Amino acid sequence: MGFGIILPLLPFYADRFGASGVQIAVLVFSYSVAQLLLAPVWGRLSDRFGRRPILIVGLLGSAASYVVFAFAGSILALLVSRIMAGVGGANIPVAQAYIADITPPAKRAGGMGLIGAAFGLGFIFGPAIGGLLAPVAPEAPGLAAAGLCFANAILAMFLLPESLSPEERADRVRLRDPQRISRLAELRAILRNPVFFQILLLSFLFTAAFSAMHPVFPLFASDRFGIDERGVGWIFTYLGTVSAIMQGGVVRFLAPRIGERGLIRLCSVPFVAGLLLIALAQSLPVLLVALALLAVGFGGTLPSLVSLLSRASPDEVQGGSLGVGQSVGALARIVGPLTGGLAWDLTGPSSPFVAGAILAALGALLMLRLPEPGGEDAADLDREAEAPVGS
Repeated sequence: MGFGIILPLLPFYADRFGASGVQIAVLVFSYSVAQLLLAPVWGRLSDRFGRRPILIVGLLGSAASYVVFAFAGSILALLVSRIMAGVGGANIPVAQAYIADITPPAKRAGGMGLIGAAFGLGFIFGPAIGGLLAPVAPEAPGLAAAGLCFANAILAMFLLPESLSPEERADRVRLRDPQRISRLAELRAILRNPVFFQILLLSFLFTAAFSAMHPVFPLFASDRFGIDERGVGWIFTYLGTVSAIMQGGVVRFLAPRIGERGLIRLCSVPFVAGLLLIALAQSLPVLLVALALLAVGFGGTLPSLVSLLSRASPDEVQGGSLGVGQSVGALARIVGPLTGGLAWDLTGPSSPFVAGAILAALGALLMLRLPEPGGEDAADLDREAEAPVGS
């Protein structure tokens, strides 16, 4: 919810300081740069020390970042706040690993869908709160986001049990003993799994396609439809509502019946169509239809890809593997906004959405060649992870 409060307002805040499309893109993807660097670290630390303490540290860091955002008086201060938020938010794979810890493989897509639904709910209430608070005072949205993160950290301290027993953490430490496997060797073993690598590539393409619109959509809505900060907040609320319904309900119903691969193939069609229709939209009703298609498409692909990543990696490196997946997603959230910002500056307001549609279409085509994860590929990853360094 804190993230949802800030994201729709960020382009407006940057625009007040005279930021260009590329500068706004840098503000958006600086969050992802920090995630790219820290996500594997948080994942590995959670395997060693447990999921709960790492989640709490990340929440407290996020709260601090939103305080800096609240009182930012320049583009540089906004940049610092987004980097801090990225460091705190890089523990998303820890939450995903927590779900993997407590969920059997057959139900894991539904579990990951619940995380996606939680994000969707955040985007239901967060943008609406931000849109309502922004006219009150410039610092109000940031302080509200900080208060939510701090309250969440307190709740986690008292209500969240640890998902890994001491014995399970000891097993992960043993498997990661420097004399048995180095950080580089573990990464090499993970990426040598061809199915895992293909899923990473698909995740990159779909995430980059979706994130290409983030730095420019609020300005696009303002320029083409005359929508102000509050209106953009309500649009993001609408987007989050559709996403939450998709990830929390439809994914949980369809994934066990048609599988993650079938669900991704099905949802890639509205994904591409939604982005193209945004570029073509000349009225608010058409824009809302386009956003609904996009939310359905991305809402079906994201949790399914995370579930496939989890199934393609062995249990003892779940945190590290999902951390790699989060880093690839963060890299996509660097490339996507940069692509959107450049397209906005060079070729006009519709081009970022066309570029996103091309990336999503490429992902849809590659999805047709993805085999079922598990089996021999997962066994190969197990054997490589346990091999001595240098073998």
